[in-house]
Amino acid sequence: MDSVNKYTLVREKILDWYKENNRDFPWRTSKSLYQILITEILLQKTIALNVSNIYSDFFTKYKDFNTIYIADITNIQSDIEGLGLSNKRAKILKDLSEMIIKEYKGEIPQDSEILKKVNGIADYVSNAFACFGLNHRTFFFDVNIKRFILRIFKPQETKVKNESIYAELDKLLPKTDFKHMYWAILDFGNKICSKNKPKCEICPIFDNCLHYYTLS
Repeated sequence: MDSVNKYTLVREKILDWYKENNRDFPWRTSKSLYQILITEILLQKTIALNVSNIYSDFFTKYKDFNTIYIADITNIQSDIEGLGLSNKRAKILKDLSEMIIKEYKGEIPQDSEILKKVNGIADYVSNAFACFGLNHRTFFFDVNIKRFILRIFKPQETKVKNESIYAELDKLLPKTDFKHMYWAILDFGNKICSKNKPKCEICPIFDNCLHYYTLS
């Protein structure tokens, strides 16, 4: 099988799997750029279920950037305590809200790179927001996406540069339905391609997975 066909097959199989096995999270259907951006910060270094558990209460209380800006940081820390790293996360939310209120009149700048002016916001959050909020075909990865890419395409490489993973994503992501591809990989990593004891026996792409053949 040539490499082009492999990327196409993996893409189609994962998206087909996602149609039947996707996780239902409220931020995936949100049209609010505010909620999408804040959610990406909340999702960092925690599991999606934790964010889902506080999502409704959080956005009922913190309706916009101004609500976060004027809130006492200790209250924010308490409200997101279940996510872990509440002190650091609350400061990012406060600093981001201050920048957007004072420098951008309450509107999120369309250049997602500007978001990285806030200490604690790096490539993942800014590029994920550009993808899910602004509908840009950007490249980003967390431990789940990285594990998926390495297992399928680069199982022999122990040290892989970010650019190499971005190159694989560029070949794997569809030109238009890239949001669902990212969600599909994240859900697939949660349900099938987990860090420990991946469920290779029910994996729809085991025959396209280089990691699988290293185990055989």
